[in-house]
Amino acid sequence: MDLLAEEAPQSLRLRWLPGYIYTQETLTETTTSLTAIGKPEDQKMKVIQTTLIDVVGHESGEKRAKVNFKSLTGEVSLQGKKHVFDSADLSRADPMIKASVGQSVGKTFVLAYGPDDQFIEVRDASSMSSSPDGIVALDQIAEAKQVADLYRRSLEMGLPKMAVKTGDRWTAQEFVDFPSAGMVHVELHAKMDAIVDYAGRRHAKITFEGEMKRANDSVGTRMVTLGNGSKTFGQVLFDLEYGSVSYGSFRADIKLEIGGKIVPVRQQVTTRLASLVKKKAS
Repeated sequence: MDLLAEEAPQSLRLRWLPGYIYTQETLTETTTSLTAIGKPEDQKMKVIQTTLIDVVGHESGEKRAKVNFKSLTGEVSLQGKKHVFDSADLSRADPMIKASVGQSVGKTFVLAYGPDDQFIEVRDASSMSSSPDGIVALDQIAEAKQVADLYRRSLEMGLPKMAVKTGDRWTAQEFVDFPSAGMVHVELHAKMDAIVDYAGRRHAKITFEGEMKRANDSVGTRMVTLGNGSKTFGQVLFDLEYGSVSYGSFRADIKLEIGGKIVPVRQQVTTRLASLVKKKAS
């Protein structure tokens, strides 16, 4: 029976569980090849981010996942010096790091989903763009929603929109609006490789590779855009019981075009579901 079940097509759509809190840990390692544009050394950054997702169900059937970027720790090389930082105490951090981390940690937004687990919209993203004087510009709100939508898309990277079985292949076409580089066309070629055991439960293993291209409408309109030849590849382990991604890893080899010069960027991102806990009844 198990073999027959594995041969039947299965939905790999995210299914949020109301009343649960998900804790994600994401390790991001980035190398920016500044030597390619005449700088004395490359910039390297290693960041560990902890994200909490508190899911609430509503009478309408909606599921509302409140995302909280809880903490950031890591190290970055700036002008030949290594800087270590922890969002719990940024008092001695480099001003550039303090500003960057301060814009992310503690920020929240809500991802709203329908009863069928279809994504509806981003809500309550204003905290992502809050300023000390309480005044938020419209462009800041728009950028906050872009960051929230990028995060939501990262949760779904490689997942098929249709039911699939082992051996099936599919192609995903996405247009993603990056705050720094503008609109990017992402084409992913994915495959469901196998059903494997991970953390004591059955998971669908998905592998993917793809290309990222600058969308036509961003040409000539930005100082920073995506250059030709940017690629990505990775794998995802999807929990068939809980409807969540337990583990994901991908690498992106990006070519940024900055002021007419090409700057290669290599980024390795690994995310794991550190815990899934049912909230205590109040």
